[in-house]
Amino acid sequence: MNVRIAVVGDPGQEPHQRSLSQARALSVGAAADLEWSPFAPWELGDGRLDGFDALWLMAWPQDAESEPVRRAAWVAHQQGTAVVVSPTEPPRWFVELARQRAAYRIRGEVERTRAAELEAAEREPRTYVHQMRGPRHRWWRPLVALAVAVAVAVACVIALLVPSGLGGLMDSEESLVDPLNPWAALVTNLLLASLIPATLVGVWAGFRRSPWRVLSVAGRLRWGWLGWCTLVVTPLWAAYLAVSWVVFEQEVLDRPDHWAALIVVTLLTTPLQAAGEELAFRGGLVQGVGAWFRSPVVALIITAVLSTAFFAAAHGSADPWIIIELGSLALAGCWLAWRTGGLEAVIVLHVVNNLLIMVTGILLGGLEESFVDGASEGSPVSAAMNVVATALVSAVLLWLARRRGVAPAGWRTPARA
Repeated sequence: MNVRIAVVGDPGQEPHQRSLSQARALSVGAAADLEWSPFAPWELGDGRLDGFDALWLMAWPQDAESEPVRRAAWVAHQQGTAVVVSPTEPPRWFVELARQRAAYRIRGEVERTRAAELEAAEREPRTYVHQMRGPRHRWWRPLVALAVAVAVAVACVIALLVPSGLGGLMDSEESLVDPLNPWAALVTNLLLASLIPATLVGVWAGFRRSPWRVLSVAGRLRWGWLGWCTLVVTPLWAAYLAVSWVVFEQEVLDRPDHWAALIVVTLLTTPLQAAGEELAFRGGLVQGVGAWFRSPVVALIITAVLSTAFFAAAHGSADPWIIIELGSLALAGCWLAWRTGGLEAVIVLHVVNNLLIMVTGILLGGLEESFVDGASEGSPVSAAMNVVATALVSAVLLWLARRRGVAPAGWRTPARA
C-alpha cells in the first residue's frame, strides 16, 4: 500500500526543503509506504490534489495570491483527507490518518475495478440459452425464478377466475373449458397470456438481469424481424392448412352461435396466449435450466428435450401423433431461438398457427376439434405433414435470418449478444 501525501511549500526556502528531506529520510522500515509529493503553492489548482491521502502545508498561506492553496485545503478537509500545517515533519497522528485514508482509497479502487470487470463480463456475447448465465449466476437462481414465476401466475389466475365466478359468468368447470363460450375463450387466453408477466418477473427476481433478454439476445423484441417472420410464415402455413383440409376431406359446418364475439376474442387475445406459452416454454424454461450448464451445446440439448416434454404434457394429450406434432413446434422453436437469438420466429409460427386454425374453425365450423386436450387423437399422416411443414417453414426462416443478418452463417452456429 502506498500512502500519497501532498507537500505544499516554497521550494526556494531552505527550511521547507530540509523538512521534506527529513520526512523522506524517515520513510524507511515501517514507514516505507509513504510517498511525499512536493507542490509549490502556485502549482495548485482545482482537482490537482485528487488521489492524495493527506495534505501537508509547511506554512499557512496569508496573502491573497494563495487563495488556491486555501481552497485546496478546505476541499481536502471536506472530503475527509487529513490536513496539517507544520514547518517540520508532520506528527504521527497525521501519518496514521493518511494510512487510513489510503486503505479506504485502495478498497474503493479495488471495488471499482471489480465492478468494471463484472460489468464487462456481463456484456460478453452469449447464446440465447446462456443469457442468464452471467458472472453473478448461482445454482439457486433458477429455482428462485421458478418460484416467483409460479407465484405471479397463481396471482393472475386468482385475479381472473374469482371475479368470473362471483359474477356468475362461469359457474362450472365445463363452462371454463367450453370452446364455444366467448367469455371462457377470453379467460383461457388471458390465463395463458399471464405467463408473459410471470416469466418476466420471475427472470428478473431470480437472476437480477434484464428480463427482456428472454425475448432476444438484443434485450428487446426485434419488431422488424418479427414483421419479416409474419410475412413469410403466414402464406406458407395457410397453404399447409389448406392442403390438410383437402387431404382429410373436411367439410364446412355451421358456425357457433356467438361466432362474431369469438372472432373478436381470438384476434385480440390469441397472439398474447401464444406469446405467453413461448415465453414460458422456450424462454424462461430454456434460459433458466440452460444457466446450469457450462457448455451452451449441452444446455441447448437438455433444454430442448425439457421444453418439448413440458409443452406436450401441458396440452394434456397422450396420443403419440399429437405429441409428435406438438414436439415438432417445440423443437423448431428451440432451434430457431438458438440460431436467431430470440423468440420472434417461433412466436410468429405459434401465433399464425393458432389464429388460422381458430378463425377457420369459427367461420367454417368444427371449432371444438381445433383444441388439443386429453381426448385429442392424431394420425401418422397428420403428424408427418406437420413435421414436414414445420421443418420447411423453419428452413425458410433461417435462410431469411441469414440474409437479414439476424442469424450467423453456418447451420448450427448460434446468434450471440
